[in-house]
Amino acid sequence: MKNKMVSVGTYLDVIDNSGAMVVQCLKILGGVPKRKGYVGDVVILSAVKVNPLKKIKKGDVLRGVIVSTKKSKLRHNGVLVTFDTNSVVIINAKNLPVGTRITGPVMLELRSKQFLKVLSLAKIAI
Repeated sequence: MKNKMVSVGTYLDVIDNSGAMVVQCLKILGGVPKRKGYVGDVVILSAVKVNPLKKIKKGDVLRGVIVSTKKSKLRHNGVLVTFDTNSVVIINAKNLPVGTRITGPVMLELRSKQFLKVLSLAKIAI
């Protein structure tokens, strides 16, 4: 059974065209040692499955932001939002996305975490 929340060791799907397809979470960044990651958290990742035609290679250490989780999120208006997969977008040191397109849906909670460029590239924001 897969984790619903993101923790160290969790495999995540990459929903941009940066070259990585599946990554593994190595660390969740935050002030205190965090054990679980939620939408908008920055994580350190290792590339597990990659596209051989792109720049990212297998085993590369990357930064990413969590954009959707299997764990359901209850919003203030009473809507319960749930996704099928745990997904991430690869970002650089300045928190800008590496890829030029985002192919999957992202959560609107990224707006409060100041990832506006990720939201603007996404076709579907739920």
